[in-house]
Amino acid sequence: MYRVVMSYRARTLVMALLLALFAFFVLGCSTILYPTFSHQGRLLDSNGDPVADGTYTVEYKLYHEATGGSAVHSETASVDIADGYFTSTFGGTDVDSKIFAQQTWLEITVNGETLEPRELLRGAPYASSLVAGSAAIGPEPITYTYGTTDNLGSAFFAVNTDVTATGGSGITAITLAQIPDSSPSNRIDVAAVRGLAADADSNSTTGTYAGIFVSEDFRGLYAKGGTNEYAAWFTGDIRVTGSCSGCMMALTAKNVGSSAIAPGDFVTALGVEVDPEFGIPILLVTQSTTGETILGVVESALERSDYVDDPFDQVGYEKIDGLIEPQEYLSVVMEGLVQARIPQNLDPEVGEFLSFDGDKVTAEGGVGNNFAQVMSEADDQGFRWILLNR
Repeated sequence: MYRVVMSYRARTLVMALLLALFAFFVLGCSTILYPTFSHQGRLLDSNGDPVADGTYTVEYKLYHEATGGSAVHSETASVDIADGYFTSTFGGTDVDSKIFAQQTWLEITVNGETLEPRELLRGAPYASSLVAGSAAIGPEPITYTYGTTDNLGSAFFAVNTDVTATGGSGITAITLAQIPDSSPSNRIDVAAVRGLAADADSNSTTGTYAGIFVSEDFRGLYAKGGTNEYAAWFTGDIRVTGSCSGCMMALTAKNVGSSAIAPGDFVTALGVEVDPEFGIPILLVTQSTTGETILGVVESALERSDYVDDPFDQVGYEKIDGLIEPQEYLSVVMEGLVQARIPQNLDPEVGEFLSFDGDKVTAEGGVGNNFAQVMSEADDQGFRWILLNR
């Protein structure tokens, strides 16, 4: 009967992979490191004496149970033993790294005799935490199932198994990076979480989403921007399957009149021009006066940002406070809820409709040739909520 006496180093099975708990692939000088284990000790017989020198057949098996169950990995090695002492390694490219996402035990069989009990694998202290700059790089097929969900294979996979009402998030990312003063547009390069479906080479296209958000029991995505900042930015067309609650239709415009325009003012469209760099149409507007058809209501002033061509096209119109002077940009709401300044000669009731009779804005009690409905009393700055229904 054999028994193995192991040092603490061997007993804890220090992993050659730094990120042992997650068992991810790590990039180092373009070399992929795989889960490889060092096993050291002294093999004794039933009398406590070192076994005879020679080469022994040692089978290593990994289990997720202390006893019973099925092995999740096994391999056999020929180990040289002298005076009972041995050093061996196992693991490598054929070890599924996700094995170590839960408690794992090692079972050793020497020349056909299984040693008991199994040894619980314990990672080295530094293996319990990711370090700044860590990378998970390596081939990982999509065919991985967790629970009842298929196709979850990924280079980085995290599961929070706390199913209570106080359970936390799966992944949280925070960045404290500041916007570079020299080039504010470089903010496009920095994010708390950045998704990029990159081409493997210049001759292929990725054909995958940069981000997929699915929630089985709650909302799929929540986004919130800072003061005067958009909650989300889309460069290009978007498709919505379903309704859009709380949405309003707003367009980018330029004040081509001779006087300043304020948020809440009614504006009239005079034409359109195409931004020479962004390639998007810009409405040309002035503040509405008697005899002009109303296009919409000014939401806010816009500031044209620096143009970024790489790595992403950034359409640089950012919301700012203040008036819109001639030749400056603005956001015009054409449909939806918006705060407007009603002409001082009117004092419409909530629920009344605003109409344009060809030379002025009027208020009337019922539905007619109207473009908006008054939804609130005026606040201390003279703004009322109106529902544009062009």
